[in-house]
Amino acid sequence: MSIQLAAAAPPSPPPHRRRRPARSTRPGHPGSGVRSGLAVRPGVRAPGEQLAAEIRHRILLGRLRPGDRLPPVRQLAAFLRVNRNTVAQVYRRLAAQGYLRTDGRRGTFVRRGSLLTPEVVALLDRLARAAARAGLTPAELQSLVTVRGSATPGRARALPPAPRLAARVGFVECNPVDLAYFRRLLEAQVGGRIRPVPLGELPRAAGGCAVLVTTFFHLEEVQRRVPDRPVLGLAALPDFATLAEVARLPRGTRVALVCATREGAEGKARSLRAVGLRHPRLRTATLADPPDCLAACLREADVLLAAPRVLERLRAAIPLPRRLRVIPFASVLSEGSLAALRAQLAALGAAL
Repeated sequence: MSIQLAAAAPPSPPPHRRRRPARSTRPGHPGSGVRSGLAVRPGVRAPGEQLAAEIRHRILLGRLRPGDRLPPVRQLAAFLRVNRNTVAQVYRRLAAQGYLRTDGRRGTFVRRGSLLTPEVVALLDRLARAAARAGLTPAELQSLVTVRGSATPGRARALPPAPRLAARVGFVECNPVDLAYFRRLLEAQVGGRIRPVPLGELPRAAGGCAVLVTTFFHLEEVQRRVPDRPVLGLAALPDFATLAEVARLPRGTRVALVCATREGAEGKARSLRAVGLRHPRLRTATLADPPDCLAACLREADVLLAAPRVLERLRAAIPLPRRLRVIPFASVLSEGSLAALRAQLAALGAAL
C-alpha cells in the first residue's frame, strides 16, 4: 500500500508556455513507457517475446509442422487478450527468422521444420544425464544454459539458487483449481515452493513476493493491481488446430462450456466470445452445478468444450448425450513457456 502525502501545488507556468500533457501510465497506451502491457524491467520479456518463444518451441519440437496454418492475428490476439499489433509483430519477426511464411489472405504458415535430429536428441540426453549426476534440477540446468549462452565469453554471470528465488515468486490465477494445477507445474520447474495468489485478493495477497507470474489472460489486470513489481506472463495456449476447429463452428451451433469452477468458466467464455462464440450460442456450466442442471445444459447443446481432466469427472457424474460432439479444449503451459519462464526468473534473480 502506498501513502500519498499532500504537497503544495507547483507554481503555474508563465502565460507564454503551454503545459505538456501528462505521460499516460495505462498499459499499451502511446507514451506510457509500457510495451504490450508489460513494463520494461531487467529480465522481463514483453508478451510478444514470450509468445514468439512458444511458437518457436512448437516448431522446433515438431508439434507445428511445415505447412501448418497459424491462427489469424485477430483471432489469436482476441483469445489471449493481448493487443493485435503484438501478435502481428510476432508473426513478422518469426517470418524474418525463417520460421513462418505469409501467403496473403490465405494466412500465416509454418515454413521451417523441426531441428530435433537423432544427433541433437542424443546430445540433449547426454547433457541431461550429466546434469542429473551433478545434482542440478531441470530449472537450474535451463537457467545455466541460458545464462552461459548470453554471457560475454569469460564473464559468465552467477546464477541465484532456484529455491531461494522461488520462495519470493507468487503465481496469480482467478480460480483455485487452475491455481493449484499451474502452481504444481511451476514448482517442479523452478525447484522450490511458489506462493499461490488468488487474483481477487490482490494486491494484499502479493505481500512479500518479489515477482508475480500469471497467464496472458490476467497479465494486464495483475500489472494494474500491483504496479510496483515485475509481472511475468505465461503463454497458456490451446492446440492451434483445436482453436481453429472451434472458430469454424457453424453460426447456429449451440456450445456448452464446462469448467471446474465458475471463475474458470467466465474467463474461458470471455476468450471464446472474443473469437466469435457469442451468447446464446455459448452456455457455461461447472462441475459444482447440480447434476440435473448439467444434464439439461448438455441436452440443449450440439458441442461440448471441456478440459480433459474436466471431461473425466463429467463422464463419471452424468451420461453424455450420444449426439453430443465433444472437443477437448484446454489451455496448457508447454515446455516452451516454462523454459522462457526459467530464463526470466534467472535474469530477474540476478537483478533483484
